[in-house]
Amino acid sequence: MHTEISNPRPKWLVQAVKFGAVGILNTAIDLGLYFVLTRWLGLGGLPVVAKSISYTAGILNSFLWNKFWTFQSRAGTWATLIPFILTALVGLGINAGTLQLCLKTFHLPELVALGLATLITLFWNFVISKFIIFKESSQ
Repeated sequence: MHTEISNPRPKWLVQAVKFGAVGILNTAIDLGLYFVLTRWLGLGGLPVVAKSISYTAGILNSFLWNKFWTFQSRAGTWATLIPFILTALVGLGINAGTLQLCLKTFHLPELVALGLATLITLFWNFVISKFIIFKESSQ
């Protein structure tokens, strides 16, 4: 008799946890590279340039880990990279806009505003990645 054992955790939950872990790694890469560039590699006078480089490195790291590990997508790299980058840039706008709204309109404490902005952006990035960018392999 053949019995099938089902995974007690829904696939979306496993993907969400992986997505969050990748996000933590991206943040470490972004901040770490920023400090290396500004403190050791002479870009201290150009913090926006350093941040642009470090943020881009975080996005590329995110793309690779999420494509191959989180969602295990078999879709072409170029077919998913551009939408992923555009989603990340919209996410950056959502993050900054939410932060501004929370601070200036709702007068929330900075840490609360940062937390809400991060959660909303995380939700945006996960949903778009799962259901649009990497949809064929993540359902």
